[in-house]
Amino acid sequence: MALGLDVYFAELGHPDNPNGSVADMVGVCDAHGNVLGLMPHPENHIYPWQHPRWTRGERGGLGLALFKSAVRVLAAGV
Repeated sequence: MALGLDVYFAELGHPDNPNGSVADMVGVCDAHGNVLGLMPHPENHIYPWQHPRWTRGERGGLGLALFKSAVRVLAAGV
C-alpha cells in the first residue's frame, strides 16, 4: 500500500461485517510491526463496568491479553 501498511482481512465467508469496514478489513500493521490497528478495538471493555451489560455480569477484557503481552515484551527489552 502507499502508506507502507499491511492489511489483514476477515476470513472469507464471515456472515457479517459488524464494523462496516471496506472489504472486511480487520487490521493494519506497518512493515516493522510496531504500528497496529485492529477491529474490534482490543482496548474495548478493559474494565468490567465498560461493558454495556456489566450490571448483568457480562465482562469484556478479551483484548487485555494483547496489552499484557506487549508490556512483557517491552520489559524483556526485545
